[in-house]
Amino acid sequence: MKQIYTKCHSFDEANALGHFIMSKGYEGVQNDSYRYCEDHIRWALEYNRRHNREYCFVGVNGGCMVVGKNKKEMRRKLSMKYIEKERVFRELLSQAWILADLGKEVEG
Repeated sequence: MKQIYTKCHSFDEANALGHFIMSKGYEGVQNDSYRYCEDHIRWALEYNRRHNREYCFVGVNGGCMVVGKNKKEMRRKLSMKYIEKERVFRELLSQAWILADLGKEVEG
C-alpha cells in the first residue's frame, strides 16, 4: 500500500495533506523539498477549474509525494490505488509497517 492517493477539494486541504505526507518521511514532488509541491497543487487546481472541476489528487508513490489532476492520470501512469476517505488515507500512512517498507526500499 505504498501507492495510494486521495481527492482534495481545496488548496488548504491539499496543502495540509501535503505537510502531513512530508512529516511521515516522504520526499516532495521531483525528489525535492515542499516548494514544488505547492506549485503542483496550485497548477492542478487551476487546470481543473478551467474544466469546471474543484478538486485535485494528492498521494504517495513509493517514497515520493505525487500531485495529479485526474484519476486516469494517477491510475494509468502511476498504477496507484484510490482511497476515498482522507481519514483512512492518513491512517494508512501512519502505520509503522508502511514506514518500515519505505526504509527498506530507500536502503536497498
